[in-house]
Amino acid sequence: MSRPNIVFFTGSNHIFLRRDLDAWIDIFAKKYGEYNISRLDKESLAKVNIQAELLTPVFLGEKRLIILEDVPFATIQKDDIREDSPLRKEKTEESTSKTLDPESIILEAFDQIPETTVVLFVSTEPDKRKALYKHLISVATLKEYEKLEWNALREYIRKKLPHIDVTALVRFIEYTGADINRIESEIDKLALYKQDGWITEEDIKTTVIPTIETSIFSLTDAIFLLDSSMAHRELINILETHNIHYVFSTLVSTLRTFLYAAKLLSSSYEPSEVQSLLKIHPYAFEKMRKNMKHSKRIEILFYEFITLDKRMKTGEGIGDTDDALRLGLEKAILCLQKN
Repeated sequence: MSRPNIVFFTGSNHIFLRRDLDAWIDIFAKKYGEYNISRLDKESLAKVNIQAELLTPVFLGEKRLIILEDVPFATIQKDDIREDSPLRKEKTEESTSKTLDPESIILEAFDQIPETTVVLFVSTEPDKRKALYKHLISVATLKEYEKLEWNALREYIRKKLPHIDVTALVRFIEYTGADINRIESEIDKLALYKQDGWITEEDIKTTVIPTIETSIFSLTDAIFLLDSSMAHRELINILETHNIHYVFSTLVSTLRTFLYAAKLLSSSYEPSEVQSLLKIHPYAFEKMRKNMKHSKRIEILFYEFITLDKRMKTGEGIGDTDDALRLGLEKAILCLQKN
């Protein structure tokens, strides 16, 4: 049975979720008073009497609001828990302790929560296997905040920047991806930068820094084509805004994936199997496939990068400075040749 006083905010669109959460708290505080609002998260739940908190009636008012942050809990891998974390201790002592975990306590008290108490669960990535999550889906007022997809993303940006032209909009999304936090930040910057007239593609290139993924894609695209001149230009552009060590490690990883894909395709794997197995974006995979004929030269470049990495770590010959890494990287890329 649906419970109107139980509300569940969830989804990966953090910025929209937090915006609504702040609005909820502000409206509730103005109507019922700040003293009737409690906020608890995973850590504070371990320090309070959860059942008492949920069942205590409202004090000097009509309603009270309890916000449970990051509840239901997200999935936690055992290997991700630090040795000194209370969570690891909790797991270790679980077999000898009969104390219920916070989610079980909440479930036990669920049916007794007064109608005058509004409980707002907030969890962006909950563990959907847990009993609490399943129960919330069936009884709570659900508000899902999903990432904006292509058309919705375009419309959202257009509402914020009504004077952005078509090519600028495409470039803007290419540079920012679907990261709504990044998009919001860049929209604010563009609104200040261009207060009059249309926002053009050149404005985007001038003011918006591409994500490392976008920049690396342009670089690897040139490398797969064995276009040393273009690849060198892209490398110089990337290094103006990104850390060279991160660029280098991402580049090595991308070339490794290319070579894995080439090996699997030559071993009679279906393209769809390779794409799924290596988790490659369809567009990027098609780009790779078109240049598999250059896989032997890419393999040589990959091992040149591995050798460069080893020399950097050991200080052999070229030293271990950023300038030395840049010199080695530029040299390897400039030596690419088209067939």
